[in-house]
Amino acid sequence: MQGPEIDNGRLSDVSAEAADGLSQLSQIAGTGNDAEPEIDSAFLTTRSALEQAWSYHAACDARAAAAGFAASDEGRAVMAEMDRIQHRIRDLEAGLAARPAGNLAELRLKIALLSLDGQLRPEFEAGVLADAMRLLAAREEG
Repeated sequence: MQGPEIDNGRLSDVSAEAADGLSQLSQIAGTGNDAEPEIDSAFLTTRSALEQAWSYHAACDARAAAAGFAASDEGRAVMAEMDRIQHRIRDLEAGLAARPAGNLAELRLKIALLSLDGQLRPEFEAGVLADAMRLLAAREEG
């Protein structure tokens, strides 16, 4: 089954029922009234790995700048390392996107880690929407 089409960062082909469900989920997620469920260690490990990778990337960026970026052998070597780190970050994000959130805490963490400047990146919207709808359906059933 193909997910909803993404158009300019907005989901299209989402039923009114699904949109209402997302609104309900947002309200539920924002209330904090329920006891916070435990977050699976895989989500926490991924968060830690991403934080570490981004920190290392920033340090490499500073080293590359100090070395003159592509103007020197050292700068080029550091830029190659930054490229390797970016591939690692993409792999971590892809793995996180593929892992279903088991509860709202995991969904919130997933959204935070797959967002840029507070906005969920379009390439991850369909998967997060599927998680949200699955969690909403489970909440309504039980």
